[in-house]
Amino acid sequence: MTAVGSELASVRHRSHLPGVNPFVRERTLRLGSYYDGLHTKKCKNARQCVVLHIQSAIMQNMDWDIFRLVVAVADGGSAVAASERLGVNASTVLRRISRFEQENGVRLFERRQTGYTPTAECEAVIETAREIEQSIAGIGRDLLGRDLRLEGRLAVTTTDSLLNSVVAPLLLEFSTLHPQIKIDVSVTNSRLNLTRQDADIAVRTSKMPPETLVGQRVSGLAFAVYATPSVVAQLPAGKISRLRRAPWVGIGSALTASPVGSWMDRHVPAERIAVTADTFVAVHDCAATGAGLAVLPCCLGDQSRHVVRVTPPVDEMETSLWVLTHSDIRSAARVKAFNEFMSRELRNMAGLIEGRVPA
Repeated sequence: MTAVGSELASVRHRSHLPGVNPFVRERTLRLGSYYDGLHTKKCKNARQCVVLHIQSAIMQNMDWDIFRLVVAVADGGSAVAASERLGVNASTVLRRISRFEQENGVRLFERRQTGYTPTAECEAVIETAREIEQSIAGIGRDLLGRDLRLEGRLAVTTTDSLLNSVVAPLLLEFSTLHPQIKIDVSVTNSRLNLTRQDADIAVRTSKMPPETLVGQRVSGLAFAVYATPSVVAQLPAGKISRLRRAPWVGIGSALTASPVGSWMDRHVPAERIAVTADTFVAVHDCAATGAGLAVLPCCLGDQSRHVVRVTPPVDEMETSLWVLTHSDIRSAARVKAFNEFMSRELRNMAGLIEGRVPA
């Protein structure tokens, strides 16, 4: 029996012991069925044989990280994106996938200029891998959801602009109140998957959070146009339409789908954009050098020593700020304590976040 097979057999045995939660029992037995299925299926054609061979190799491979690497490359479309998500070197991702392909005589990805595209065989493996991943994550969420201790690790995701302007001081205050809870912060503009347990809690903006997440809307999040005093002094007199003729700091692809991106598409001519940046902190830093006008969250721009407001908050760009978690873990003591603390403190700062009380 392989190492994976032995481990699953052990899990099956423990799942029948008295006192084991039925949810955990059902998840572990379902996970074991995937492994069994790989040894009972019969190949109907050559392609299916290749698929089952890859699936079996992944399940029996003691180095389970190959599973995470393949899914991360498929999701991100490149080794670089996968390395950023998993916190490893891109060359390591390429080397490990190439070695797996060579050892199993199959190509998982087509290498193209636009990125890595999964082959048909790889798509089938990814589908099975995601099902296994969801079952494992479900067991983890259920166990965390029953944890009554105010201690342990808590993974929090937010954006750089929120961390820089309002969240970081609150994390320090929470850590002082609960020193046994260790906070691991992930800063990204991408939507981390709380169902897959990329993070336990998200402090993020959203018009409508996913139905799988629960939490509280703590305030609106306002945006306005900012620039250095020297840039403001050079603006032509007149209505806000005069801003179309000024130089601008644009936003990168990570932000173009946001309300800010839509507003800039309508109001800022592409030829007036002097430089672009892919996070609002980077946009601020470019604007602070005098590169041009910039749209910033009011909680970031109003606390800056380098830029000033050029416009009031723009209603078209406003969104909502949420503190979110997965429903399975909301009752965990450390998750509940953090959610209640962060939601309360951010509500107390709503004037700054909504652009009503400049710093």
